[in-house]
Amino acid sequence: MGESPESVGTLPNRQAWYLVFALTVCNVIATVDRMAMTVLVTPMQQSLGLSDTDTGLIGGLVLGLFYALAGLPIAHYADRLNRRNLICIALVLWSFMTALCGLAVGFWSLFLARVAVAVFDAALSPSGNAMLSDAFAANALSRPLSVFAIGSSLGNTLAAVLTKVFLALSPVVFAGFVWYEQPLEPWRGVFFGLALLGIIPLLLLLAAREPPRRAASSNAAFLPEMLSFFRYIAGEWRGYLPCYLGYTLMVLPLVCIAFWTPTAYERLYAVPSPTAGMWMGIGYILFGITGTLGGGWLADRWDRKGRVDGKLRVLLVAALGLGPFAVAGQFMPTMWSALPCLWAAMFFAGMGLGPISAAVQVMTPTALRARAAAVLYLIVNLVAFAGIPLAGAVTDYVFGHPNRINLSLATITVVFEALAVALVVWGLPHFRRQLARMG
Repeated sequence: MGESPESVGTLPNRQAWYLVFALTVCNVIATVDRMAMTVLVTPMQQSLGLSDTDTGLIGGLVLGLFYALAGLPIAHYADRLNRRNLICIALVLWSFMTALCGLAVGFWSLFLARVAVAVFDAALSPSGNAMLSDAFAANALSRPLSVFAIGSSLGNTLAAVLTKVFLALSPVVFAGFVWYEQPLEPWRGVFFGLALLGIIPLLLLLAAREPPRRAASSNAAFLPEMLSFFRYIAGEWRGYLPCYLGYTLMVLPLVCIAFWTPTAYERLYAVPSPTAGMWMGIGYILFGITGTLGGGWLADRWDRKGRVDGKLRVLLVAALGLGPFAVAGQFMPTMWSALPCLWAAMFFAGMGLGPISAAVQVMTPTALRARAAAVLYLIVNLVAFAGIPLAGAVTDYVFGHPNRINLSLATITVVFEALAVALVVWGLPHFRRQLARMG
């Protein structure tokens, strides 16, 4: 008997794993470019006259909204173009726009530069996932996709380290440079340095092969394909809602906390943002990755024991665990007592994505699974990242003082974790019924 098309990859093993390496490095650099701003909030606010609300809009809502909206059409056209070349072009463009962030002179110039970073960055995930799905056999795909995904945690850590390095180097490298009749500020030099780092993954990707596709591309137009998919999930909304929205509500507080923590620690504990960001990055490495692997292990364990709703139950555990630690961390007297709470919250937040991604896949027909995954990321980016400006606005207009950012983060955590728990508990029987209908 011959092998099925899904039982083998379309690249030799060594070339396939080199592709994983190149894409993971690219994911690391993309995450660094997105997240470095979290460590630069204070100097950028002082230089550009931004409020917490302004900063949250640019650093959170802009990134999430335009990244999400660009992802679906880019994913559609990635099925028709050379995906490696598409990523390379997008990499050059988002690196250039990262450099332009360093030339911003106010809210709108920074806003437009960050929009462009988000739009071009959105080419990486759908194209990269599609390439790896062709390069590897279906029964050997989990490891390469997990390695690719870990690039985000590594990027979060590296963002803090590189920002600190470039802040130290900028006064030396850019001595004598002026912008708008003022000496070039160190935070601007950070964006220039990050833009140059894009050369590394670009060279790696150019040496990688585009995997042959398993099947011919569909000729259907983007809108008809998506409308057909949305009609399907609308008919099964009770099963999808706790997965899509439950996960989003669970992770929203940690997205807010991750963005605002370097600034909060600087305001509350007088710890420089780059230093706080570095310690937060250590948490991503030690606890974010561990939580991600642990959530997958727990879901598989429950599945083997016959709990068909085990994947969704992991989300309930994550929401119940994240809330208390995230709230407690906002009221600790020192950074050293707050950090363990933050790291524990990172662990529980990491538990959810793998099982929920798997839950969406198993209750979706095979022909619709790629779009089902894309919609999950769309909702997460639209809703969860909107929490960042929400936290800034609550600080500005409810609590009325920058040093009360911790109260904003605690309030948001209590509200959204409670909603996530309620939604998942409501959705468990609906999820079980949909799995039964899928056979």
